[in-house]
Amino acid sequence: MNENKTNINWFPGHMVKAINEIKANIKLIDIVCVVLDSRIPDSSKNDIIFDIAKDKPIIIILNKADLADDEMLKAKVIEYEKKGYYTVYTNANIGEGMDKLIQTIIRVGKEFKYANKSSEAYEKINPIYRVLISGIPNVGKSTIINKLAGKRTANVGNKPGVTRKKQWIRLENNIELMDTPGILWHKLDENDAGIKLALTGNIKEEILFIDELALELISYLKGNDKYFEMLCSRYKLLEEVKELENYEILEEIGKKRGAIIKGGEVDYNKIAKILIDEFNAGLIGKISLE
Repeated sequence: MNENKTNINWFPGHMVKAINEIKANIKLIDIVCVVLDSRIPDSSKNDIIFDIAKDKPIIIILNKADLADDEMLKAKVIEYEKKGYYTVYTNANIGEGMDKLIQTIIRVGKEFKYANKSSEAYEKINPIYRVLISGIPNVGKSTIINKLAGKRTANVGNKPGVTRKKQWIRLENNIELMDTPGILWHKLDENDAGIKLALTGNIKEEILFIDELALELISYLKGNDKYFEMLCSRYKLLEEVKELENYEILEEIGKKRGAIIKGGEVDYNKIAKILIDEFNAGLIGKISLE
């Protein structure tokens, strides 16, 4: 079992094409919404999009907020708002935060697009806000669009990178959404971004061996006393296991879960998948990786 860090480099041609499409259409856009994974806001943030949208108001949508550490997430919100960004928490799977997002789009639109209009003049305009929705693959962007539209309009799948073509979606309250393909930040080796994206399901976990990915998760949890207590509680481990090597802790979890193969050996692939799946389901606890 190898506990060394693994570098990932992935920036396919279709992502370059998508970036060029955004650049070509940015003049049509009033507001840019960027969807981030609340557990890894830095690693799921594509700086290219922020650069393209530097002259536009930006709303940061912190999706999967129900899975993130509340304290760490609040600290990130303070950081983003100091930079002049607007923030909204969402849990796209159940539609939580959608009303707040609509309200924020309208408020920001009034503030920027119609800043010089009186209330009476504003009402006569019947304003339309054109909003670009951007985010890395599998961060929940298409699910958010579907919830806002009230029906299935964007192409959503179980694997990262399903949404492919640009499309406009018109909402009832004069908001037009421009959907874009998921675009990854290509420097995935910076600050272990690739590892974090794989752990949270934002890039295909097949890029790494599943057991190595589980070891990376254990390593991170060991570095935070609160998180390690959550791990021990979930799998009924004694806290003394913290002194063990990461692969030995994975073995202990495997024994507790009965992930055993012939000969009494731990099935590393099976228990690694269980660990990562339960982390992503929030069953270990509310955990942020940054």
